[in-house]
Amino acid sequence: MNTPESSPNRRDFLAAGGIGAALLLAAGETRAAGHEPGEAEKAAEKVVNDFCAAWESLDMDKLLSFMDDKIVFRMMDTSPFVEGKAAIKAGMGQFLATRTSARFEMLRSTAIGNIVINERIDHFGKESGPEDAFHVSGVFLVKNGKIVEWRDYMMPAGH
Repeated sequence: MNTPESSPNRRDFLAAGGIGAALLLAAGETRAAGHEPGEAEKAAEKVVNDFCAAWESLDMDKLLSFMDDKIVFRMMDTSPFVEGKAAIKAGMGQFLATRTSARFEMLRSTAIGNIVINERIDHFGKESGPEDAFHVSGVFLVKNGKIVEWRDYMMPAGH
């Protein structure tokens, strides 16, 4: 069985966070040149945008409903891959249990085929102290209306 590290299609999906940023810029230039997103691109982007908005609910089951059963998730380019809804529920469920609020502030988003790239700031409230905020670039692969791959990359300081 192929793992994310050994599967050529997954390895090629994104080699580094910089590729996601380059794609986002290129997509913006393509749209500026008159490219209108097709129905598949609009549908994929809607899935991801709805998923990002659903974080406000802090409802793990609602979040999982946007994911394929065999989803592959990587929180940062230095993090290990997490595969499958059960593993994601275990890890994210523990994290969300310690949070009082969650909000994904969408800065920009675009789709190229069934790949959705967004830049956002993820805000997480907690019982005490300031909220945690993470400036990330997210890359999602959507198939049949479900997120099958999700990778986040921390944005460099100053962006």
